[in-house]
Amino acid sequence: MTTDGNRTGDALYTPPADAPGAGAMYPRVVRLDCDDSEGETLLATFEQYESGDDESERPVFPLYRSEDGGRTWSRFSEIRDTQNGWGLRYQPTLFELPESIGPWSAGTILAAGNSIPEDRSRTKIDVYASEDGGRSWSYVSTVATGGKAVPQVGATPVWEPEFAIDADGDLVCYFADERHREDGYDQLVGHRVSGDGGRTWGEQTFDAAIPDGEQRPGMPVVTTLPDGRYAMVFEIVGPKYEGGIFLKTSPDGRDWGEPADVGSPVRTAEGYQLTNGPYVTWTPAGGDEGTVLVSGKTLRDSDGTQAPGSGQTLLATTDLSEFDSWEAVSAPLQFEDAIDVGHQTVGWTTPLLPSRDGDRLLQLTSTSVEDERCEISYAAASLEF
Repeated sequence: MTTDGNRTGDALYTPPADAPGAGAMYPRVVRLDCDDSEGETLLATFEQYESGDDESERPVFPLYRSEDGGRTWSRFSEIRDTQNGWGLRYQPTLFELPESIGPWSAGTILAAGNSIPEDRSRTKIDVYASEDGGRSWSYVSTVATGGKAVPQVGATPVWEPEFAIDADGDLVCYFADERHREDGYDQLVGHRVSGDGGRTWGEQTFDAAIPDGEQRPGMPVVTTLPDGRYAMVFEIVGPKYEGGIFLKTSPDGRDWGEPADVGSPVRTAEGYQLTNGPYVTWTPAGGDEGTVLVSGKTLRDSDGTQAPGSGQTLLATTDLSEFDSWEAVSAPLQFEDAIDVGHQTVGWTTPLLPSRDGDRLLQLTSTSVEDERCEISYAAASLEF
């Protein structure tokens, strides 16, 4: 890959020195294909760790806008919790509707994220919509409600929403779920489908679920493939898979096969596997059917230790049938990973966005600044396979 500039990236947002917690993490980015600006318009958001007693200081999801394909950015707007009065704290996602769905016209932007009170006692995946390019937002619905926002301690939270349009043209929201422990699932990935643009939601379906009480599939991300199929990546935290990233496919975005089937590991022939914080995208570059690219928080070898190039490497495949042949490629953004800096908020997550023509790839992630705080960094590169 040939970079546009600095491989260590530029800062989209740097938290103030007194920012609580991680400062900023979990970025997401979307291209607005229905935007009428002359350039290639993108929107990005992330978790911004600010809170207080005053309503105006409750956490929001900030929106940044670029009109030159992600080369430069400016603060544009924000998404506020207007439903619960808690603040929007964790795991934002953005999605532009490519066609009219329910009450929404093509180009409507949907956002979802976790609304959580200051005492972290509840989790709610709420959906908001913008009909003016992200300038203003209104509450639409709640996809799922869960318990205390603390993972792996016997609580019952819901996490990490992700949108797609299924083969029938309905809206799907995938998410991680810790509410099914009595049935043997420590955490699972499931989804709900909406036939009216997200106003109401059908019953939950399990997509990746291992009923052993230990393994934790989570952090789902979905992309469409050129033949109409869907690809989902997710991490599996637990003693057997140790955060490894896996990929499953679906013919329609709803049926992902047997939930206990974990799919294919995103792993090279040498045994290097991406772990935690997955992201997947497809680009037409690189092969007759294009290339699937996956990013993650760290790259590890077969015994779980840090592999060469961790924090600098994506895994790529042109095998869109079996997904069992992955090669390491240089990432647009290079950063000291969570192993290097010693705190887990680095690289949580690393979204990828190919340009409209597929020749250029933008990457964002949370990178370490100081005192275990993170800023949101970005970089882009020309794709050369």
